[in-house]
Amino acid sequence: MKMTTIGAASGAQKLNKGKTMIKIKHYKLLYLILSMTVIWTFVFNYLPMVGIIMSFQDFDIFKGITGSPFVGFKHYADIIQIPALRKSIANTLLYSSVKLFIGFPLTVIFALLLNELRSMAFKRVVQTISYLPHFLSWIAIVSLFYTFFELYGPFNNLRAMLFGADVERINILMMPEHFLELIFYSNVYKEIGWGTIIFLAAIAGIDPQLYEASMVDGCGRFRQIVHITLPGILPTIMIIFILSAGGVLNANFEQIIGFQNLYTQEHTEVINTIVYKYGLQQGNFSLATAFGLAQGIASFLIVYGVNKIAKKLSGIGVW
Repeated sequence: MKMTTIGAASGAQKLNKGKTMIKIKHYKLLYLILSMTVIWTFVFNYLPMVGIIMSFQDFDIFKGITGSPFVGFKHYADIIQIPALRKSIANTLLYSSVKLFIGFPLTVIFALLLNELRSMAFKRVVQTISYLPHFLSWIAIVSLFYTFFELYGPFNNLRAMLFGADVERINILMMPEHFLELIFYSNVYKEIGWGTIIFLAAIAGIDPQLYEASMVDGCGRFRQIVHITLPGILPTIMIIFILSAGGVLNANFEQIIGFQNLYTQEHTEVINTIVYKYGLQQGNFSLATAFGLAQGIASFLIVYGVNKIAKKLSGIGVW
C-alpha cells in the first residue's frame, strides 16, 4: 500500500514537472523578458545592500569595506545628535502626509472624472496633457515654477493686472510659509495624470453588465460611481495606498532640493536633504548609510502597520 502511494506521488510530481516545462517552453519569450527585470532588480536593488555594513564602520574610501574599522552603533547615535533632525523628520512627515492624504484622493477623483468623459477625442487630449509633466525631470518642473513666480513673471503680472500696477511684487519661492503649497501643487501638476493610469485600468475591468443593470433600476451616473465604480476599484485603491504609505519618511529629494534656496532651506530641511548634506557632502558615507538603513526599517514598519489596519477594516491587504 505504501509503495503504491509513493509511486502515485512520484508520478504526480513528474506530471507537474512536465506541465511546468511545457509552460516554460510555450512562454519562453515572456520568461526571457521577466529574467531581464529580475537580473536588473538583483543587481541594482539587492547587491548594493552589502553596503549596509558601512553603517557599522568608520568607512574609509581607500581601505574599503574589508579594511575599515568596525564601530558598532556609533553612527546611529550620531544621527540622534544632529541638530536639525527633529525639524527634518517633522517636515518630511508633513510634506509626505499632505501628498498621501490629499494628493492620492485627487488622483482617484481625476481618474473617475476622466472615465466619465464621453468624447474619446477630448478624453485623449486631456490624458495626453495630464501625462506630459511626468516625463519632465524635477529640475525642469522647478525651473518652470521659478519662471512663473519670479518678480516679473506671469504670476506677478497677473496680480498687477487684477490689483493695479502699484501692487507689491512678491516671490513666494523665497517665503518658507509657502513651501508646503509649492511642494503639493508641483507634485499634483507632475504626477496626477500619470497616477490615473492604474485606476483607469481597474475601472476598465469592471463588468459593464453592472452598469446596464443599474441603469434599468434608475441609477444616475453619480450613484453608479458610488455603488459600482468605487467598490470595484477599492482593492486597487487600498493596495496603492498601503504601498504609498511606505514613502511617508521619504520626501522627494530632487523636488525638495530644487525648491530650496538661501531664504527657505533653514526651515524646510527633510530627512533626505539631511542625509545629503551631513553624509554625502561631508564625505561621511557611514552616517549616510546608517540614515538610509534606519529610514528603510521605519518605512517597512509603517507599511506593515498600515497593511494590518487595512486588512482589519476592509479585508484588503498586500499580504
